[in-house]
Amino acid sequence: FFQGLAGSCAAPSEAADRRGTTKMAGSEALLAHRTRVMRLYRHSLKQMMSWAIQRSLIYEEFKNIRSQFEANMNVPTLGEATRLVEAGEKYLAEKAHPDPYIVPYYYGGSAYHRNPPFPKQISIHRDFGREGY
Repeated sequence: FFQGLAGSCAAPSEAADRRGTTKMAGSEALLAHRTRVMRLYRHSLKQMMSWAIQRSLIYEEFKNIRSQFEANMNVPTLGEATRLVEAGEKYLAEKAHPDPYIVPYYYGGSAYHRNPPFPKQISIHRDFGREGY
């Protein structure tokens, strides 16, 4: 279903540190890339939930998606890993479900605001028999 999804990049090498790049800049870029990969993975799993109904099919596709990510886990350069993530995001956007599943109590779900709270102008004070008429 989801072919060509990206994985994460290997840690920056010591040679990059010797060339003058700071360790902080490399670690920040790696952290940003790792976050992007995790979001892509999570969105691909959520999108899969919209396409399949049977849990057995969903779990099988989850395994396939996970194996695709793990196949690209140790990409040697950050640039190559970024290209893989961009390709995965593009593919995910192309395969978006036309009517995605929305949790019923989330915004846009079927039960969202079904029982909204009372307005503040309506105030009923019940003291259970001790109202003091």
